[in-house]
Amino acid sequence: MSDSRVVLVDECPDGLVEAVERRGFTTEMCAEDAVFDALDDGVAGVVRCGDVDTGFVSRVRDRVGVVPVFFLVTRGAATAGGSAHGSGAIVVDFPRTQKAAAAVAARIERTIEFSRWASSGRDSNSLYRTVVEQSHDAIFIAQDGDFRFWNRRLTELTGRSDDELAETALLDVIHTDDREKVSRISETRRRGGDAPVSYEVRLVDADGGVHECAANVKDIEYHGSYGVLVSMRDVTEQRATEAQFRGLVELARDLVTLVGTDGRIRYQSPSVTDVLGFNPGKLVGKPVSDLIHPDDWEHVKDVFEHALRTGADGTEAVRYRHRNAEGSWTWLESVGSNQADTSVGGFVVTSRNVTEQRSYEQRLKRYETIVESIGQGAYVVDEAGVIQFINETALSRTTIPMSAFVGRHISALRDAGYLAAEHYECAEAALDAVLDGESTRERFEIELSLPEKNYVVEFTVSPIVGDDEVEGAVGISTDVTARTRYEQRLNALHASTRRLTGATSREEVAEIVREAATEVLDYAISGVLLYDESLDALVPTAFTDEAWAVFGDVPPIPRGAGLTWEVFERGEHNLYRDVGSNPRRFVLDAGVKEELIVPIPDHGVFFVASLGDDSLADQRIALAKVLAANTRAVLDRVEREQQLRRRERELASQNEQLESFASVVSHDLKNPLNAAMGYLELARERYDGDELDRVATAHERMAGIVEDVLALARNGQTVEEAERLSLGSVAEAAWTTAASNAPEATLVVDGDIAVDAHRGRLRQLLENLFSNAIRHGGDDVTVSVGPLADRDGFYVEDDGPGIPPDERPRIFEAGYTTSSEGTGFGLSVVMSVVNAHGWSVWFVESDEGGARFEITTESNR
Repeated sequence: MSDSRVVLVDECPDGLVEAVERRGFTTEMCAEDAVFDALDDGVAGVVRCGDVDTGFVSRVRDRVGVVPVFFLVTRGAATAGGSAHGSGAIVVDFPRTQKAAAAVAARIERTIEFSRWASSGRDSNSLYRTVVEQSHDAIFIAQDGDFRFWNRRLTELTGRSDDELAETALLDVIHTDDREKVSRISETRRRGGDAPVSYEVRLVDADGGVHECAANVKDIEYHGSYGVLVSMRDVTEQRATEAQFRGLVELARDLVTLVGTDGRIRYQSPSVTDVLGFNPGKLVGKPVSDLIHPDDWEHVKDVFEHALRTGADGTEAVRYRHRNAEGSWTWLESVGSNQADTSVGGFVVTSRNVTEQRSYEQRLKRYETIVESIGQGAYVVDEAGVIQFINETALSRTTIPMSAFVGRHISALRDAGYLAAEHYECAEAALDAVLDGESTRERFEIELSLPEKNYVVEFTVSPIVGDDEVEGAVGISTDVTARTRYEQRLNALHASTRRLTGATSREEVAEIVREAATEVLDYAISGVLLYDESLDALVPTAFTDEAWAVFGDVPPIPRGAGLTWEVFERGEHNLYRDVGSNPRRFVLDAGVKEELIVPIPDHGVFFVASLGDDSLADQRIALAKVLAANTRAVLDRVEREQQLRRRERELASQNEQLESFASVVSHDLKNPLNAAMGYLELARERYDGDELDRVATAHERMAGIVEDVLALARNGQTVEEAERLSLGSVAEAAWTTAASNAPEATLVVDGDIAVDAHRGRLRQLLENLFSNAIRHGGDDVTVSVGPLADRDGFYVEDDGPGIPPDERPRIFEAGYTTSSEGTGFGLSVVMSVVNAHGWSVWFVESDEGGARFEITTESNR
């Protein structure tokens, strides 16, 4: 691509120019006001720092046509850049490191490469916009099972960076259970067989999350070779929603029918078996006109034709007779939702059986028989809104007699203070709509303030029809107080869970749980006791004021004492009745009648207590168990984080001690040794003998030991910062030092890899291994360095005599050597460098019988 230029506008990040040029492009830096003069047919792409400017993109394309235009935005703004979809802008995070710059350069190269390919084909403009300009679908090109090009959405969906995707095979992101299917379809497609172009497949992201995706595949020729263009859409939420709605439809007691615009049934819910006796599949395809009574068909047809003609979203409720499986007629009331202009392509009709209701409407003016047989409150009012009847279920909520309500207008409820003004207005509006014939059903929720208790009640109001006129209304009420309170408790539980996720200490977690026990479970007496391993006791950590007042100053509860230990050790919650008479209670004479204790496995317990009887046996126990499970997860996380912080402090202390030791070795040992060497030289001026030579040899050996111990100490410090290094280049630099006195020795670099390491310590490791090979293998030894074939890491091996099996277990011990010239610290330094990086090292015998050291570079820290 040397004939292609990338124009960079204004000042671009350090290293980006070099990274782009390494990709084979020529770069040109331009000020913004001069960039358009530099644009010609040789420009392959434009890069600009700053927010997306769609006007700038348009001007570029007016000059040179469709070329990629990249905007380098600050982190966090890249997502916002999605608003530029369709404008031609490609939004990329501003690279702040050389690695990031290289990744951006790689993306620029892939995008330009794809742009050229797309521009050479049919419909190139739309294809280019779809793939390059940040489509909402994940779109990629694959060849031979590898990704060749992909858009930003694929990185978001897989949770992998551009660099990671470049190293990832296509099947690696496919769910293991779907790989065989994908491979079979791909192979059939490549052979030209009959393979589907659309199918569903599960994708697994970098965090292990599974996404259900709808994939569309197209065969293409990409840069002269066979490939596939794949569009993949995440439909996980859509499938979950479909399943929910399918469950609702299939379990609903009412009939749900899909009627096409041609008047034929396209779907029938299973409830038709219970209502009409039909098998749902037997009705699909039948004209609805064949199932509706002839006397009712014209009215039904007029309602639906009106909806089609006017485009109305729905229809009015229609009552008619429908044939059942026995051949007789059942009265249904149906409401249709007009979905003719959507993908549904027809009417969704909801129907209910009103045969019995219609029978009672014709024969009875009142609903006493029906309403007294149901477990809900029932109210009957006349056309003027005067209460005529209240059933026993409704009256059971209060001691007020029926005479206080019957014969009075519903406004009496407001006047007596049972209904707040806003709730009365809601009820009045619903009743007016039913009595005026504007609605056949109204549903609303209000609060009733009765002397004994406040209630939340859900009302459904329907008309009473006689002689085709509305003569009154019946209201059905359901006490939803418990449901409403439960929803409030669930919301409080969710809020406490969010607070728990931000907790950083056991005490903070306990305080949040204590608050949640009050908010979620609605008990004033509650608290948390956490296990203290040093005391082997459950320690009161967070109590409500009411709990302190009831139990007093509770000391740590030792193992086996009280009800709390009983629950903690068993790991199952327990609701204790009549606590005052329980011999295992820890606090005597507290006045507590009932106590619910819930374990927080491995960490402690929390409790709620009551001074009354029979107040804890409700749905709150389930919420308490959920709260305990959430608390355990957070305490596990807090414990891990505290262990990590302790480990970090230990590593810092270890590094400080090693640095101090290195200082002692460097100053307190080297200085006396240098002085001894100086006095030896003075002695040689007066006397010359073999004894002094032996002293000099001892000095040299001591100096070598000091240097090795110094290297061992300094290289043993934990590596805090590492850089990306070429193993080959570091090895060659280390060889120049280690083999300076062995010109006949040979180094073979058998392949190069990148290693994240501290340059000086990696070189020290290699120098020591090289020196060890030369010392034991001779001046003509051959040493090889290269990457491991089956793991991340590298090896160093020689063709020397190797190490006898009985000596191998001790080769990494400090001071151990089999050579009269060695200090015994060379391989100890190697081990210290390996440990400082969090690597691992193994010794094996080389193919030539020499020594082979294998270092794996996957950090085990």
